Amino acid sequence: MIIFNILKQYIPLAFKRIAWYIFKSHQRKIGWVSSWGTEIAGNLYFLAKLADRSSLQPVSICTGIKNRSENYLNSVLSSVIEMDHSELVELSIYDCGSEDFTRFEAALDQNWKGKLKLTYSHEEFTRSSSFNQAIRQSTHPLIFACDADMLLPKDLVQEINRFVSRKTVWFPICFWLDKDKAARIAPEHGHWHPVGKGMFASSRKQFDEIGGFDENYITWGGEDWDIWLRFWKAGFYPVRTKCQGLFHRWHPSLKPDKE
Repeated sequence: MIIFNILKQYIPLAFKRIAWYIFKSHQRKIGWVSSWGTEIAGNLYFLAKLADRSSLQPVSICTGIKNRSENYLNSVLSSVIEMDHSELVELSIYDCGSEDFTRFEAALDQNWKGKLKLTYSHEEFTRSSSFNQAIRQSTHPLIFACDADMLLPKDLVQEINRFVSRKTVWFPICFWLDKDKAARIAPEHGHWHPVGKGMFASSRKQFDEIGGFDENYITWGGEDWDIWLRFWKAGFYPVRTKCQGLFHRWHPSLKPDKE
């Protein structure tokens, strides 16, 4: 296993992605034709919705967190403050025993004047459970499940309203930044990450209908593809697009089998 992990470092990223889609992609569970059909149908629903000129619906940006307060303040919060239509944003945060929670709460109170749902709990952190709690305590009709390490685009509220409809949910593709790299889309700064589906936007009704995240997923990994599949099985079309301005800041892997 050690030798295999060492060898993987020398395999070009493009080849890794091709191999992943062929041998490991969860899309195989629904078949390649069904998967491509889902992508096409989702985009057709999106195009149809472009004719809808209704007003913007408010959005809850939901995050489960533990000991990543500094990341959240410097990434998510700093982005939301500069966001268009930030008055339509609610921050919903479920904190699982962060050691710096008191300072985190004070910083939010000082820097965020919009709507806030902040809960502190001593329960053990898992991504699935904490995100379920953050989403369920939110109050806006549209939700966006967002990690603590994300820089968000200025037009996120508009994008969520564009891509979420009665039949569609949105799984944006973010740009993963390499270590110590500035937020810029360029090969020397990072790469697009089409594999992960951890962040998504939907309506509260859609999320409740599929039952939220499966809390049997304890560690990081797997829960994102599971929820993508369950949206699909419930009759919703997941739309995948590269989202300009959506950056994942580098941090050491949180998966137990990686550095």
